[in-house]
Amino acid sequence: MGILLVLLLASFVELFFNAQLGIYGLILSIIGLWLAKQLGKELDVKTLGQAAERITQENYIKSRRNQKTFNKKEIEKVLTDWFAEQLGFDKSELTRETKFS
Repeated sequence: MGILLVLLLASFVELFFNAQLGIYGLILSIIGLWLAKQLGKELDVKTLGQAAERITQENYIKSRRNQKTFNKKEIEKVLTDWFAEQLGFDKSELTRETKFS
């Protein structure tokens, strides 16, 4: 998106030197910015660690080297975090004995 903003600014300046090229640049940058807004997605994570946790929660089995195995301690944390985040449970209330009824 930054490149499109630079193109928009450069095209505006170019209007004073070569109007046809400046107009083409303005049209291209405006279409690009519009497409970026329509098709783009924004991540709601701030750090790489948060991104890794989110990817692990959403794709735990795919993130394993051997997809037929899992770590019991690791999966418990992943599930606890997922239930707390997605369903609004308090993490302190989620234990192995918690019943959903």
